[in-house]
Amino acid sequence: MGNKNFDKKKAAFTLAEVLITLGIIGVVAAMTMPSLMNKIQNRHLVTALKKSYSVLSQATTMVQIEHPSSEWSFYNGDVGGIQPIWELYKPYLKMTKDCGCAIYSKGCWSKDITKMLNNRNYAYGGEYYNGTWTCSAILADGSSIVFDNFADIRPLGIDYVANNGNLLFIVDVNGDKAPNQFGKDVFVFVIRTDKGIIVPAGTDNDSPLCSTTSDNMYAGFDCAAKVLQEGKINY
Repeated sequence: MGNKNFDKKKAAFTLAEVLITLGIIGVVAAMTMPSLMNKIQNRHLVTALKKSYSVLSQATTMVQIEHPSSEWSFYNGDVGGIQPIWELYKPYLKMTKDCGCAIYSKGCWSKDITKMLNNRNYAYGGEYYNGTWTCSAILADGSSIVFDNFADIRPLGIDYVANNGNLLFIVDVNGDKAPNQFGKDVFVFVIRTDKGIIVPAGTDNDSPLCSTTSDNMYAGFDCAAKVLQEGKINY
């Protein structure tokens, strides 16, 4: 009996040993948890990006059936030119809020400053992100969407120039939630009016601006193609 009691006593943990073990577990958890949470968030954002691409692709297909892009007429910087096209898309986008088309329209984008991938502030940022002449809405899945006409094709990564500017959708796939940053939760899709399809920005040039170290004012503008191709946010 004496030997058994001795063996039981010998195998037990002291309070100090338990506390030390818990402390080590806590330190390891504190070191790994941020990385784990970041991976989980990135996975959710990639899934949301894929859904946004699917929604916009389906809407574009439906619009093309009834109103081919060869019949469209629009002008760069003119909301009067893009609003009729926005109206064509609206029946195929499940909206919970339509902020319409106007100069400095607001109410459908996060009030926090929108960042580029290199952490610079985007030109408009905040609730005035929509720019001077755009259309915007909040979709049923919680994403915020802006319809715009963009003259400069360089940050779009598309080997195509429309006669009157390029039509595009800018989507914050998780709405007003952080990080509100291009390449993380904000992505760009361009309508190829010559083919009647919508493509992720960066499709034709391998997304060179999709870099945290880029000095370009549009860093992250062309990340959609890279993230969709790789299936991850890896920068």
